[in-house]
Amino acid sequence: MCEAAGDDGGCGADTAPARRRRAPGHSHPRPCVKCGQSSAALVIRLGDAFCRGCFREYFVHKFRAMLGKNRVIFPGEKVLLALSGGAASSAMLRQVQEGLSRETAKRLRFVPGLIYVDEGAVRRQSPAQREQSLALMETLLQATGFPYHLAHLEQALELPASILRPGPGDSGEPGPSYKEAVEDFIQQQRQEGDRDGGTSLPGLGTQVGDPAAPRLPAAARTQELLRLFEAVETSTAREELLQMLRTHLILQTARTRGYAKVMTGESCTRVAIKLLTNLALGRGAFLAVDTGFMDNRHGDVMVVRPMREYMAKEIAFYNHFFDVPTVIAPPLPTKRREKPSIHRLMERFLLGLQEDFPSTISTVYRGRVGPGAHADHGGAGAGGRRVLPGCPGSGG
Repeated sequence: MCEAAGDDGGCGADTAPARRRRAPGHSHPRPCVKCGQSSAALVIRLGDAFCRGCFREYFVHKFRAMLGKNRVIFPGEKVLLALSGGAASSAMLRQVQEGLSRETAKRLRFVPGLIYVDEGAVRRQSPAQREQSLALMETLLQATGFPYHLAHLEQALELPASILRPGPGDSGEPGPSYKEAVEDFIQQQRQEGDRDGGTSLPGLGTQVGDPAAPRLPAAARTQELLRLFEAVETSTAREELLQMLRTHLILQTARTRGYAKVMTGESCTRVAIKLLTNLALGRGAFLAVDTGFMDNRHGDVMVVRPMREYMAKEIAFYNHFFDVPTVIAPPLPTKRREKPSIHRLMERFLLGLQEDFPSTISTVYRGRVGPGAHADHGGAGAGGRRVLPGCPGSGG
């Protein structure tokens, strides 16, 4: 029989792993690693402690650096911001707002528009709940002063067949370089300086919304959408169907409204989850466009992800410190005794690891296929035809 006491490492010893033991708290607050003067308000990673002011500068700089490094959004271009009301897309909107303000030293030069897709029907929200969510989102969109578009997922059932084909891409003639586009834009601004001092961007002078329409779609159209989702057998397939319909609706809005780019709010955490999910679904060959900064497989409209370097923790702290409003939508419901989708399982798996091993998300993200590994994803190969461009695995 073992008679060893707890302190001697016998059976009565504390077997809890060392990582669970917290070090004794310090009597004085940690200083900010950037300015070294103010007390740290948060710790992003081990050793990265920031005060509020330095954290805000760090957050803003990362967004501007991501756009400046890639140089795919040209001055004067119309860019459609896809908003869900969640933390990441709301933080992205705040960055664009601040980047376009007159107080900013180096202003952003593109022309933004906003779109919100109402998915309340498939998320089992009542008509009253959908009305409330729409009213709240419209209030937030109106407060920005940008043109905005409210769409319902039911409208995806009315899209033309052309949405299933990539739009016409660039012509064979080379376009102007980024530097030439900036110089032309600055020259145009100087010519218009006599009227407004050269401080405004085209298309941002007035508030523009969609024409007055019924708040919710017809009940028959909603029932048709619900029957479509009810016919899907697994929760994984319903997640994929929702993403496909949402993407097609946003792309169609961008095309009809003249937007050259679509900006989404996928964070580093969301990209890491998508990476493992796509591997589990057999889409490893398309990781470069599914998780990279830009996705140009749609031809005439490019999708960009400027928030992909931000951890969910950073976004949550930023929204909390600087009062960024968010609207959280309920998850897709699951049927009785139905297993969770692969998307949800991967999310739980990664976030669970992240709690005990804080480098999990960043390691998965850094280990993805590099952004330079581009391929021609516009078709399914010689003689093949892809049925749904948003679903790479559907082609030959």
